[in-house]
Amino acid sequence: MSRHVFVLAFVVSVLATAALAEVRLLDTPAAEKSSSYALNAGPDGTIVLSWVERLGEGGHALRFAELHEDEWGDATTIATGEGWFVNWIDHPAVVPVGGKRLAAHWLVHDEDRDGDYGYGIRLVFSEDRGATWREVFRATGEGTDGYAGFVAYAPAADGFEMAYLATVGDDNAEPALAGHGEVEPRMTLRSARFDAAGRLVDDRQVDADVCSCCTTAMAPSSDGLFLAFRDRREGEFRDISFARLQHQRWSAPKLVHRDGWHIRGCPTNGPAVASGETGPAVAWFTAAGGESKVLAAFWNSGKQRFDDPIRIDNGSPRGWAGVTTLDDGSAAVSWVERSEAGHFELRVRRVSEAGSTGTALTVAPVPAGRSAVGVPKLGRHVDRLIFAWRDGGVHTAVVPTEALE
Repeated sequence: MSRHVFVLAFVVSVLATAALAEVRLLDTPAAEKSSSYALNAGPDGTIVLSWVERLGEGGHALRFAELHEDEWGDATTIATGEGWFVNWIDHPAVVPVGGKRLAAHWLVHDEDRDGDYGYGIRLVFSEDRGATWREVFRATGEGTDGYAGFVAYAPAADGFEMAYLATVGDDNAEPALAGHGEVEPRMTLRSARFDAAGRLVDDRQVDADVCSCCTTAMAPSSDGLFLAFRDRREGEFRDISFARLQHQRWSAPKLVHRDGWHIRGCPTNGPAVASGETGPAVAWFTAAGGESKVLAAFWNSGKQRFDDPIRIDNGSPRGWAGVTTLDDGSAAVSWVERSEAGHFELRVRRVSEAGSTGTALTVAPVPAGRSAVGVPKLGRHVDRLIFAWRDGGVHTAVVPTEALE
């Protein structure tokens, strides 16, 4: 090895070590090999980690824990059962929706359908911080292999909103949960509204044809409730769209940005959205034109649209973006990137509304396979960023926001 190469390798090693020094791992109460994790924040800043554990042959349990200062509390079991649909991309969740109220859902195969998928949503509601639960909603997709899932939540003044995907019709198409399929079912985006007691108020369609297995995301703001999703437009273009809920009415969907990603089949790589005092920010993955990118865009309230996107990645992203807003109006964006050494890493960096980006910080190495890592999550608690990912089990970490340049 030449002296110059050695010095470069040393510098890279030092920088990586310095970045990792800002990261503090948090032990979780999740059992070994737990999966289907989620990380959600409530209106009061409560952070909840949820996950699914396997119980013997065919059984599963949905559990959650709250973050208290610098450690996770004890695990609480919400439900157990058999016949659940558990996979790497469509995750159950437990979500604080205000006060002592929690909403939670998991996915269950419909017994009267013989398809490989054929699963639906079971939504339960608690008014006592998870001590007791009652079922308040079910949804399923049409057709033998139809399904409903990919749920996102947001608190509302008089309850909460839940967005989800549901298939329509049965064209003998194989659902493209593995990605890049030749055919897909027609998937609709819907939104269900619940009051403060968990009662269903409304269930309506937001978009009649969207990507079949990309995660959805929602965030409230002073300009309305924003719902971000991967759309499916004529010609198989799959860019990120958004709709706004104002005065109890959903707007027509609009593109966040016209990337022009033409792909026949779902890329299983949905957007993230978060909102601060200056409005929402959206982060997402695209491979338009054959070039993989992670992008972020800020809402321009004056122009009532999203500004031009800012590139976040370092050149070799796998995607699965996360985003949270910071007090100064900037945002922290996380994603999975392939390093120069060929390893995969969960990274995060700050991006300003003006378009400047800070140095990327490595949170943790992650498995190469998407089914092994799942969809990494990013949240914020006061002056700390909270991360969750999977590597043989569910892992979490804390990074102070001041660590982001």
